[in-house]
Amino acid sequence: MGSVAIRAEGLSKHYRLGAGVQHNTLRDQVMHRLKSLARWGAGQSETDPSFWAVNDISFEVQHGEVLGIIGHNGAGKSTLLKILSRITQPTRGTADIYGRVSSLLEVGTGFHSELTGRENIFLNAAMLGMRRQEVRRKFDEIVAFSGVEQFIDTPVKRYSSGMYVRLAFAVAAHLEPEILIVDEVLAVGDASFQQKCLGKMEEVSRSGRTVLIVSHNMTIIEGLCERAILLEKGRIARMGKTHTVVEGYADAIRTQASTAIEDREDRVGLGEILLTRIELLDKERHAIAAAITGRDVIIRMHYRCVEQKEFRNCRVSISVNGRKGQDLFVLSTDIVDPTPLTLSGNGYVDFIVPELPLSGGAYFFQSYLESNGQAQDWIKNVAPFPVLDADYYGTGNLCPPGWEANGVLIDYRWESSDGRRTCALPLRATKR
Repeated sequence: MGSVAIRAEGLSKHYRLGAGVQHNTLRDQVMHRLKSLARWGAGQSETDPSFWAVNDISFEVQHGEVLGIIGHNGAGKSTLLKILSRITQPTRGTADIYGRVSSLLEVGTGFHSELTGRENIFLNAAMLGMRRQEVRRKFDEIVAFSGVEQFIDTPVKRYSSGMYVRLAFAVAAHLEPEILIVDEVLAVGDASFQQKCLGKMEEVSRSGRTVLIVSHNMTIIEGLCERAILLEKGRIARMGKTHTVVEGYADAIRTQASTAIEDREDRVGLGEILLTRIELLDKERHAIAAAITGRDVIIRMHYRCVEQKEFRNCRVSISVNGRKGQDLFVLSTDIVDPTPLTLSGNGYVDFIVPELPLSGGAYFFQSYLESNGQAQDWIKNVAPFPVLDADYYGTGNLCPPGWEANGVLIDYRWESSDGRRTCALPLRATKR
């Protein structure tokens, strides 16, 4: 038992949707009663709909272990971390934590907005039970890591989200917790800061401390974690070696993407503009079942707007993800043409991709429709994107095994110290 850092047994969290609504006025009480009578007349239960965010989850984490937790949105990952961080009480089950815990669950968790960055560092340290002398010893290192030296005596309510998360991560990682719990912090911040975070988490794990990390980035999970847990609808679907669990996640993505777009229930947004279909076309605009490496492809996104309404300042985007969910590239109407886009009725947007620079394999699309800065329809893993391998470089060679649905291809040439070189980029087989 001395080697166990976290032991969860039968953890469950139940939520009632719509619970806690107060009926303080006569009008509220009358309307509530009328709705209850209407449900009763229709044969429906009066009880509010409910769901289990996590359901009967049991596992152990050893001291010094780095455990990854993965799954689709709504799988219960964040709820589980909140229970382990003592932010949320479980409905059933127990979670025993052996060690001092520092959590970074969302931007600014544990910060007081009216206090300055300096004051929040000391506040967080006090919550962890650290002495002021210990904090002073680490203070300069924390501030330097966060990169907010200029604003350290400014109230954090004036910080941007990037500044907020940089300081929050620096505090969580540098105050020497025995257990570090991190939820998707690398979704915020620039690339250089993300690399610093990864380096710090590797340093924390090498020092013998325990790390739990939630991320949609499978490269991070595979790089940091020895074991992983895959959650699906609040339950553990797989648990074990990271590679095996990530492959299970890839299988789940394929299953999700095979669902017809009109039947998808996990879409996010106002819903006044909806994606209805995605087509693949060749350069003559004939429908095709799969794209081909190195050949032109058109991705056609069909949409439907609510009747008799015009939407201005729209953005239509689609990103391509690898088989493990990693982002490869994004196509968006506003990036290459800043002219405002107006949508109405039924229509489509074509994204023309010349000489598709992807190795063969099964990819997936993520779609996003927006108007006036508000999400209208956002669907992850909305549809499969099959690509057939072909001779991209015109040399008679295909990409090596293991590149399936992982490789972005580029034009290049090489030279060696003995004077050998490729004199020019080879002509691709498709350029005739």
